[in-house]
Amino acid sequence: MKAVQNFVALLFLSVLGNSVCMAEAPNRSDFLNYEDSPPENAFKFQLPKPSLVPLENRKTLDGSEVLPVQEVIRYENRCVHAKGTASTEGVSEAFARQMAIRDALKNASMQNNVKVSATQEMENFRLTKASERFTTQSKVQQYQITREGMMELNFENQYDQYGEEIKDAEKKASTTYEVELDVCLTEDPAACNQTPGNQYQLKLAVAQVAMDPNQGQSVSDISNLLRGYQLELDRRLTLQGYQNKEMIETGSNVYPNLGLTPNLSPDVLDPIRDRTGAQYLLVSIIRSASRHNDDSNTWNNIKRFYNQEIKPNARYIELDWYLIDLMNHRVQAQDRLGFDVKGNVTVGREKPFGTNAFFDTDTGMVFHALLEQQTQGVMQSLHCLALETQIIDKRDGDIIIFLSADSGAQVGDTLAVYHKFGNAIRFQGVDLGVDSEPSGFLKIKRIQNKFAVATIESQQGQGLIDVGDLVKAW
Repeated sequence: MKAVQNFVALLFLSVLGNSVCMAEAPNRSDFLNYEDSPPENAFKFQLPKPSLVPLENRKTLDGSEVLPVQEVIRYENRCVHAKGTASTEGVSEAFARQMAIRDALKNASMQNNVKVSATQEMENFRLTKASERFTTQSKVQQYQITREGMMELNFENQYDQYGEEIKDAEKKASTTYEVELDVCLTEDPAACNQTPGNQYQLKLAVAQVAMDPNQGQSVSDISNLLRGYQLELDRRLTLQGYQNKEMIETGSNVYPNLGLTPNLSPDVLDPIRDRTGAQYLLVSIIRSASRHNDDSNTWNNIKRFYNQEIKPNARYIELDWYLIDLMNHRVQAQDRLGFDVKGNVTVGREKPFGTNAFFDTDTGMVFHALLEQQTQGVMQSLHCLALETQIIDKRDGDIIIFLSADSGAQVGDTLAVYHKFGNAIRFQGVDLGVDSEPSGFLKIKRIQNKFAVATIESQQGQGLIDVGDLVKAW
């Protein structure tokens, strides 16, 4: 009689176990269409709705994510007329012209969508201090110079204090350069300023992925995880059209404490900048990839009683990524991504990360979702960022700058130079940077694979353009 009871219990255990697995395993026939995959070398699988559970709790009854309805907003361009001026005292006329154009663009942007903030300080019922601040979100779409030249002298500068016309040419000459522009502006937050240097692809260094040391055992079923993730991330950025990048192997000094943000010390970031010429560094850290069994204790106790294996059927994967500004030693953007997945979450060492066999597993689908979200987030963070590089050499009057052909720079483009003054400013052991001011403008005459050759178009005085100076977009 006891043998019959054991047989019935085992039969019940087998049937119930199969029903649980069928309920939690992904339904391969319920795949979503993934239209962005390339036709040749991309994995051929889709994300199943029941298997992938985003962290957000906006769900429908069938478990799918509720997407918010977004209203389509159209932004119209507004064109204005603006004037700009710059002094020619102590500088060349060409330098003053460029500064006058910049002044005109600033004045144009202040004619649209301006926000004014004012502060006042009172003492003994008397106004002792008042200040106003004007900010605008308008962006330049295009501009055209309608008039330029030395500003005409007014009456006071043409005649002396006795009303006699000034004969001295030097005293009578104007020292102000003036330009007039027709400028079209937009308030579209997705638009970029269409000023020189703002349309380039900035050099990006993709660092090797790091992982919390405590998570080593939890990913023992995944081979080639760290290197494979870096290769796949680089590939997907390429598919999105980002060409100006380079994969690097970073040492442990970039990750001094994986529980915190990456190391932002200039001693760590500057060598990466000097070696790659990159303006930004992309760092990815896998915080969690733990496997566990999500069944009830009662059900697991029944399995233990009959010596049944308790296999992991759930996994939580979490990843942080940071976009680090190598020029200014700060975090430009960051995000945390995470997913829960249920089903057959153990991959197996015979399915290395990045292969079609890996991405066809339940865990692989989660990493696919993480890679998609990270790629989109990085692309959005790099969108509209302005170029900032530096002069690395001077040869026979030519200026060599860190700017590769993959950036999209073209011969004839003009860039601004900011001359550094003195040593780095430090406060309580923290490097605050170096003081700088506009010192000239460069015009690109040749572009190589990893650098560009430019000539000085105009400068403020002599000898103020030197190796190490910053080169920026307008």
